[in-house]
Amino acid sequence: MRIHNSLAAALLLTALTVLAADKPAPAPTAVADRRTTIQIVAYYFHGTVRCETCLKIEQQARAAVEGRFPLEVAEKRLVFKPVNYDKLENAHFLKDYKLQSPTLVVVRQKGGKDEKWKLLGEIWEHVENPLNFNEYVGGEVEKFLRNGK
Repeated sequence: MRIHNSLAAALLLTALTVLAADKPAPAPTAVADRRTTIQIVAYYFHGTVRCETCLKIEQQARAAVEGRFPLEVAEKRLVFKPVNYDKLENAHFLKDYKLQSPTLVVVRQKGGKDEKWKLLGEIWEHVENPLNFNEYVGGEVEKFLRNGK
């Protein structure tokens, strides 16, 4: 009888320990479909030779995007990408986005393909006023984050 009670207690203790233990997260039942993944890309396009203002625009644009939308950046729903359009592999961007000078372009991509884009031509007008610059860039990026409207 005593062995039976000890065995029952040991089994009960083992069962409680197993139930109380942290369980691993269940494996995802479905992999996210890349065709429906939406990402906003803030491209800063520049040439190889860069003036002080071009460098300042890149710095302020990065700060505006990453500072105002840290969660979206951390989740990779929003990325900031500087791109040198003078490099052969990036030359197509000049035609794709009708670029004429260093500038910022916000793009909504679905499944890695452009759905909508906007060239932010007023960054040059606002570069000397960081508050206006941040408001302009942040406002345009926010429109794209809200379903690209």
